Amino acid sequence: MILAVGAHLDDVEIGVGGILLAHRAKGHEVATLTLSGSSAGGNVTASAREGERAACGMGAQLTVASLPDIIEQIEQAVARFRPGVIYTHSLHDMDRDHRLVHQATIVAAEQVPQVACYQSPSATLDFHPNRFVPIDDFVEDKLAAIAGHRSQIALADYLAPDLLAATARYWSRYSGSLAAEALEMV
Repeated sequence: MILAVGAHLDDVEIGVGGILLAHRAKGHEVATLTLSGSSAGGNVTASAREGERAACGMGAQLTVASLPDIIEQIEQAVARFRPGVIYTHSLHDMDRDHRLVHQATIVAAEQVPQVACYQSPSATLDFHPNRFVPIDDFVEDKLAAIAGHRSQIALADYLAPDLLAATARYWSRYSGSLAAEALEMV
C-alpha cells in the first residue's frame, strides 16, 4: 500500500502523480490523504468533486480531512492503510500548510519504512532531491488527473500542462529517462 499526503486537493497529483500512477501499474494499492477540504482558493464543493475525479483517474482512494489535529488524522490513515511508503510535502516549501503537513507526517509516520518528500510549485531553492523516479509512461495520465482540477487551473499558472511537463523533463536528466519526478528521501 502506498500513501501520499498533501495539504490541498491538487498537491499530491502535482508532486507525485506520475509516481502514484507507476505504483498502480505495478499493482500496488494507492491512497491519498488531503488535509484541507479545498485547494488554495475557489469553490470548495467543486474542488472536492475535482479531487475525487483526479484520485479516481489515478486509481487512488481519496480521504479528505481537516487541518486541525493533523497528526491524529495522519496516524489514523497510517493505521488504516498500513503503507510501506508515504509521500508528503518537503519541509523546504514557502506554503505554511505544506510545511505543517510535512512535519506532522514525519511524526505520524515513525513506523513507516519509507518516507519521501515531493516538490510542489511553492518549494524553495533548498529543495534538494536525492531520488529521481522515471515517469515516462505516466506523464499524460498525470496531466489528465491534474486537468480535473478545473477550478484551480483558472487561478494557478503553475498548473499549466507545459510547465508541469517541463518540470518532469528537467528532472529526467538525473534519471536517464524522458520524464521524472524528484524526491527528497527522509
